[in-house]
Amino acid sequence: MRQIEIILRTTDPAGKVTEQILAKFDTEKPATESDEVLQYSGLRIDPDKHQVSYQGSVLPLTETYEFQTLVYLSSQPGRVFTKEQIYQAVWKEEPVDVSSAVFCVIANIRQKLRKVTKKEYIQTVWGVGYKFVDVPGE
Repeated sequence: MRQIEIILRTTDPAGKVTEQILAKFDTEKPATESDEVLQYSGLRIDPDKHQVSYQGSVLPLTETYEFQTLVYLSSQPGRVFTKEQIYQAVWKEEPVDVSSAVFCVIANIRQKLRKVTKKEYIQTVWGVGYKFVDVPGE
């Protein structure tokens, strides 16, 4: 786990420099840093190959947002992630409309999954965010 520190550095008229830590953040590893293949009831997520398949059928997810979002959520099944956490883990640019951006990517992933299965792997937790769940059976 990496740590980010925001430091305020000031210099007085005599040239003395002082630093004050304003905030510390622990960051999780990037969504696709793991090389472990994730498998859930027919769904296979391979971070090394950047490939997602369901019972052998490859899903055409976009690398930039859809694939990385699915890897991020599925790396900790059952854990609820806020939209802000998902955005910070996947997007590299400054947030504009976090809620809409994450909503659209989740909707695209769900739409692509529905073409191959009726299982709802990504569930909405109203008022909080989203979670990935393993859905046995069909």
